[in-house]
Amino acid sequence: MATTTATRPSAARSVDWEAVRALFDLDPDYVHMGTAQYFASHPKPVREEIQRHRDALDKNPALYILNKEVELAERCRKAAAHYFGVDDHKLITLVDSTTVGLGIVYTGLNIQRGREILTSEHNYYSQQEAIRRAAQQTGATFREVTYYEDIRTVTEDEMVSNIMREVTDKTRVIGATWVHSSTGLKSPIAKLAKEIAKVNEKRAEEDRVLLVVDGVHGFGVEKETFPELGCDFFCAGAHKWIYGPRGTGIVAAKASAYNHVVPVIPSFSETMYDIISGKPETDKVDGTTMSPGGFHSMEHLWAMPSGFEFCLSIGKEAIYERVHELARMVKEGLADMSHVMLATPMDDNLSSGIVSFEVKGMSPKETAQALIDKKVISTEAPYKKRYARFTPGIYITEKDVQKALDAVQSLKRQ
Repeated sequence: MATTTATRPSAARSVDWEAVRALFDLDPDYVHMGTAQYFASHPKPVREEIQRHRDALDKNPALYILNKEVELAERCRKAAAHYFGVDDHKLITLVDSTTVGLGIVYTGLNIQRGREILTSEHNYYSQQEAIRRAAQQTGATFREVTYYEDIRTVTEDEMVSNIMREVTDKTRVIGATWVHSSTGLKSPIAKLAKEIAKVNEKRAEEDRVLLVVDGVHGFGVEKETFPELGCDFFCAGAHKWIYGPRGTGIVAAKASAYNHVVPVIPSFSETMYDIISGKPETDKVDGTTMSPGGFHSMEHLWAMPSGFEFCLSIGKEAIYERVHELARMVKEGLADMSHVMLATPMDDNLSSGIVSFEVKGMSPKETAQALIDKKVISTEAPYKKRYARFTPGIYITEKDVQKALDAVQSLKRQ
């Protein structure tokens, strides 16, 4: 039924996954198949880095901030840029979550009345609500379109063509999701970006179509870099599949994309002093000026590089193979159950680390609670159409997967 340890691809086989699991302080009484969907447990290197900054702040908060704030923010940007293949670390905006990233991008867009934002009907609430409010503020229109007809037969070409056929002269922004947290469907972002680029070849810079991506559930699992994806803005928390400090995230953007937004929250970057003194060069927009200022949970923010370093110490290829292997085991096991409807495509090209499913005769909420009663953690998401979901992170073992599948099998009603 499932790929075994003996047949595991080479990169994943070279990793001691039991040693990786031991770095997490997860409750051993539960099978944690819902953790990466919400907040990740901090592995030991991340916990230690948070504590190091916390101790320094407790010892001398003002001096530590005065001496370290700019340096540590730059370190965060450099770590994110290195992990994601971004050439210039100043193109990284530091945020608290995917939701904050989407909010400041859409709210800051230079979009006028008479233009439209085009998006799939399957995006998560945070993106749709950010778009709706941006449209309210600017007078632009907001249009949701059908992304696919049937999740069981969906193809990459279908998703791309369904979006692109809806593009008109009024279209200014396309909002997309890399991995859908409702169904686990993975979007062909790179293919979509290439089609948008063809449209933009015939448009002036101020009229080009921008591609904004909610990327959080591919970020940390999939291997593509930011240049390979080809989108204009990429928003993702670092506290899910990156296993970084809770309350941290990034927006990665092209240099040209920053020309189409303005900061909506004052930044505490070095340009703050230029603004105060009235220097003319303060109109420049990049990741430093887009990053919301104010005092955050600084020990978490400044420890964000430890999450990227942790993932790179294991290897992006190994993590990709491991998560896809575990997810495939889950999908194949659920697909064999007559009382279960699998909602996530089996193909690795169309899915990532989220596996969504329905148990006949039970609501997703009932399914999740029944599984919790059996010491298996699953989740459900607030969508019009809801599913139960498993998210096998890198701390999950094959035995965990089998326990989870056995628990779902036991829900079959006679």
